[in-house]
Amino acid sequence: MLGAKYRNAKTILLYSFLYFMANMSLGKQEISPLEKWYETGKNDPKIGNSLRLLLGHALVAIFRNNRPDFSIFSPEKALSFAQRLPAGIFPGDMGSWLSRPETHAYEILHFCEKSKEFRFPPEIDLSAFSNGVVDMRGVKCPMGSVRARLVLAGMDSGEVVTLYVDDGEPIENVPRAMVEDGNHVLFREKKENYWELRVQKREIK
Repeated sequence: MLGAKYRNAKTILLYSFLYFMANMSLGKQEISPLEKWYETGKNDPKIGNSLRLLLGHALVAIFRNNRPDFSIFSPEKALSFAQRLPAGIFPGDMGSWLSRPETHAYEILHFCEKSKEFRFPPEIDLSAFSNGVVDMRGVKCPMGSVRARLVLAGMDSGEVVTLYVDDGEPIENVPRAMVEDGNHVLFREKKENYWELRVQKREIK
């Protein structure tokens, strides 16, 4: 279990990220606070959620540094939006990182440590992907539902997103998970070998 000082995951992750950047600017060569944090808490059952939160904070910083006029201020929104961007934008499989963060822990840590250096290609217009498709073809259950929930978690009430999911278990489980969370499946249509879903975020009172 994580110690008391690690209970507030948001605070410790943000501190670790900023502390690492400070050491980088001073040219210090040492094991990063992020790696120390992970080694201390890697056996905690909630480490996967903490890694996602860490990644969300790094993505917020990336969006702010690259596109100051682009309004993404929370880790939840950053994780949601990142899944709408084309494959290959980030130096890793963002979908796999979010589905199984424990398996990709060191990839996530290294990405976050170097996030200050990340630059979007100049031809990429982020606003064009605000209503982009989240392609989850090839994602096995139950990870499809996990990723869909992460997408919806960062959306505003009433916002609509399009999901692509495989036939079989994914088209059975993903819509069910969306409805269980109070969201609305507005549309579903069978394509050649996958399904297109349109889901509306529930009203938050």
